[in-house]
Amino acid sequence: MRLYGSPGCGSAAVEVALQLAGQPYEYVQTSFWDQNEHFAELKRVNPQAKVPTLVLDDGTVMTESAAMLMFAGTLAPGLVPAGASARAQFLRWMVFIPANIYAMFDLGDVPSRWVEGEATQQALKQKSVEQQKFFWGLMEADLQPQPYLLGAQMTVLDIYVAMVSRWRPGRAWFNQHCPKLATAVALTESHPVVAAVWEKNFGK
Repeated sequence: MRLYGSPGCGSAAVEVALQLAGQPYEYVQTSFWDQNEHFAELKRVNPQAKVPTLVLDDGTVMTESAAMLMFAGTLAPGLVPAGASARAQFLRWMVFIPANIYAMFDLGDVPSRWVEGEATQQALKQKSVEQQKFFWGLMEADLQPQPYLLGAQMTVLDIYVAMVSRWRPGRAWFNQHCPKLATAVALTESHPVVAAVWEKNFGK
């Protein structure tokens, strides 16, 4: 497999999932904001030129980090819950994160894409953060980690939450306002594979 990514972006969680699933891959560092010699290749396989992009051994192209995580989760026991109830919750939250929390980054990162005027752009960014806080609060209220988010075993949902919680509104806010989720995240980040990939991507 060939994984196009960039430090600190959504490719970090995909790296963890592929490693936990025992799947060899080639990591190619490039991005829209780091248009190096590999960028044209990324744009050829994914016209949106977004990272992560994953190209399977047979040439199949995958976009969307959540889809890659769920795909990797099917390649090793335990990374996706086996029971029907836990599986239902897993699918719910794996879709909830990109549809709601992750979507707000697209609004807040470059608000000039969406609205005119500096004041309006700053207001849009702030509103996007407020919405992210609301969505995290819904997850905090619903989930009961035991000790991971969905039970006794770490799944790719844990990895996804651990990564996304590092971004806006920030880990300090997350730890204070989502203590149950934060406990599961701390446990996930203590896993040696997660810790190693996080050091590469986030510096710690």
